Amino acid sequence: MNRSAIEVPSNSSRRFQRNHLPALLLVCSGGIVIAGACVGALNSGAYIHPALSMMFVAIVLSVAAIARSAGEKEEDPYTVQRAPLALWLIFAALILIHGSMAYLLDKPDSADNIDTFTFQRDACKSFLQGIDPYGTTQADIYNPYYTSLFYGPGMVVNGRVQVGFQYPPLTLLWALPGSLLGDVRYSFIFAVMISALFSFAICPNTRGLWIVSVLLLNPLTLVVENGCWTEPLVLMMLCATVYAAKRKRWWLPVALGLFLATKQYNFLALPFIGYFVCPFQWKAYWKLTGWSLAVAAATVLPFACWNPGALWHDLVLFHLAQPFRQDAVSFAVPFPILLKIGPVLLVAFIVWATRTRMRNVAMFAAAYGVSLLLFVSTSKQAFANYYFLVAQAFLLAVAALPWVSSSRADRIFFSETMNLGA
Repeated sequence: MNRSAIEVPSNSSRRFQRNHLPALLLVCSGGIVIAGACVGALNSGAYIHPALSMMFVAIVLSVAAIARSAGEKEEDPYTVQRAPLALWLIFAALILIHGSMAYLLDKPDSADNIDTFTFQRDACKSFLQGIDPYGTTQADIYNPYYTSLFYGPGMVVNGRVQVGFQYPPLTLLWALPGSLLGDVRYSFIFAVMISALFSFAICPNTRGLWIVSVLLLNPLTLVVENGCWTEPLVLMMLCATVYAAKRKRWWLPVALGLFLATKQYNFLALPFIGYFVCPFQWKAYWKLTGWSLAVAAATVLPFACWNPGALWHDLVLFHLAQPFRQDAVSFAVPFPILLKIGPVLLVAFIVWATRTRMRNVAMFAAAYGVSLLLFVSTSKQAFANYYFLVAQAFLLAVAALPWVSSSRADRIFFSETMNLGA
């Protein structure tokens, strides 16, 4: 085979290498966040400082990645190559391995000691019986020590937690199939698998396969699924949003709206919607924002009409009243002043990130990840589920980078692979 015929021109090669720096920084950030969350999950004060050190490094690297990408536009003129059959077979094997591990770990009686599971299980039962899950109360499953740690004064009365379903309605609807199958966690395992599929479809090459393998094989994913945290649903809709922006633009308002409706903290994504509009036009920006917010509102409206006061209490007031957690992987644990400084740092980042002329889809995921990382790591509650989402947002950004997902070098790589196999 004549290799000279497929050589990349020197200027393209230099640009290819230069533009991989943001990808490298984001990969490092994602890996460090996963490691820090795993260390912090050990729930011992001795591990809080190493975990926080890792989070600090991740913040620096991820902000540097966004700064390095400033001015890069969404330039994706080439059709994405179809992944070779061998890569799809490996992908299918990863899905099977992950599904098997998650199923074996998520036994029906393995999550009765965590309220994220019992709340969702009981809310699904109530809804199926025609009872509004918002405005009800939940059984307190903890002993007095943990009750005082997890809930604030007056939140538990006569052994009942004074809250109904504390997640948005879309989470309830997504958890229902798992509940009908015997365990609400099955829905979130399925969400992880769909997230992997979207990620691989965005970047159907060896890089995409590595990114997917981190999601499916790292232990933090299994911890999040086993604890019945809802971040896999948030990740699934984030992946769907990025996929729609890259490949199916007419899906974008629906996917983005559903993403915004999956979790209360997703208001952090609102300032970065302009990243989807390239070249930027105010009319297109407001149109996308309006349709997306309409879709998000449509998922909430039926429950708001059912019992608006209960919905407001469970989704907003209950969370505002949650106590400060000394076991959180938060900079506010050793430095309480960051509870006040953290929001200032977050706003400063958002203002800077929206003024750096970044107009590519990948940086939406990266900027959202940094915002969530700043928000969580300086808040009163910061745990493995949030950091799981942050890390995967960074890796999703790597998959969506136009010079990674469909660069000239990738086209050449696939051409060479197919020619060698012929």
